[in-house]
Amino acid sequence: MERELTLKKIEGLQTIETAARSLNMSKQTTLNLLSKLKKEGYVTTTGGGRQKRIYKISLKKQRSRDPGMFDILNKYSPKMKLAPWFDHQVHGKYGPEEALIDAIKTKSFRVILVSLRLFSHIRDWKKVYRLAKENDCWQQVGALYEVARKYFRVKSMIERYIPKKKFKKKIFLLERYKTKEKDFYSIEKKWNVTIPFRKGDLLKTEL
Repeated sequence: MERELTLKKIEGLQTIETAARSLNMSKQTTLNLLSKLKKEGYVTTTGGGRQKRIYKISLKKQRSRDPGMFDILNKYSPKMKLAPWFDHQVHGKYGPEEALIDAIKTKSFRVILVSLRLFSHIRDWKKVYRLAKENDCWQQVGALYEVARKYFRVKSMIERYIPKKKFKKKIFLLERYKTKEKDFYSIEKKWNVTIPFRKGDLLKTEL
């Protein structure tokens, strides 16, 4: 009964600080408790090291899971972190290439902004191209790549994937959001995709 009451107080996503406040305990005592609950299967964690560690606490024991989209995005984003608003479950091999496509599909300003950092870690452009074609989002991938390379070191896209003629279909990364940053006008014209970001948004994702 006492264990259930404790879990109810901190159920959901917590940092060590928020959990300590909810339990009215010191950080060290809370850390010891969370470590014990993790061993018992009630807690899973993401982040750590230079990233803020996030604890996911449940009233029921959680099965182990592979890193999903939010895990990958937070892993490769040095500054801006995302709090998951749904549990993104994956099976099998899942890395920056897959996370990029899933991020675009969310239609979320913040998620797509953070996904720009993935271009610094993509190693398999053939896979990205295949996944993007399967999910009908190659224009979005190409436009975001062009934005990312203006600010970060990225591996160059394979030459044969660069469009030789203008795309006919107009794509909005975010619904009806026009490009307002002059530096991105050429990218919009090349890929026929509107860019919802400003320079200041990109600077927030840098080290």
